[in-house]
Amino acid sequence: MKRLIVFESTHRAIKLERMLLNQVEMDMIPTPRAIGASCGLSILFEEQDVEKVKAILEGESLEDIRLFRYDYKNAVEISWEE
Repeated sequence: MKRLIVFESTHRAIKLERMLLNQVEMDMIPTPRAIGASCGLSILFEEQDVEKVKAILEGESLEDIRLFRYDYKNAVEISWEE
């Protein structure tokens, strides 16, 4: 299963994409319609990289970004602490 980061702003999505670039295998994809978000962009990455992503984002506010388990059919929101 993959992980999906969903944003409330395009600016934030682009900023975090730059932070993760060349650090984690990831793709910027359109936010799935089933997930309500102000931003149409999301970052998709492998589940095994979640701790690496958290370490890269350490010190960043996570208030306006959400994390999901995602398998292209289902999206389940999870806590950043999981």
